[in-house]
Amino acid sequence: MALRIPKYVYLPFGYRITIVLLKAVGFKMHGTEDCDGFWNCDNKTIYIRRSLPVTRRRYILAHVLVHACLDWQHKYMDQGAAKN
Repeated sequence: MALRIPKYVYLPFGYRITIVLLKAVGFKMHGTEDCDGFWNCDNKTIYIRRSLPVTRRRYILAHVLVHACLDWQHKYMDQGAAKN
């Protein structure tokens, strides 16, 4: 059974992270053509390059999810104390 990339990840306090597999042209539109994945905190979305092998996509998801979790931690756990 192959592990699939989920469409959403849910963190406590209703923090829903959307995961989108994006074609190369989408990365170019975001100005991130040199990376394989990125986190957009404004719309709580992780973008992953669709053309990657699934093992690489899972690795990128894990890496970028850490960035998303740090934003979540800052917002809900630190109460914004880590702002400056």
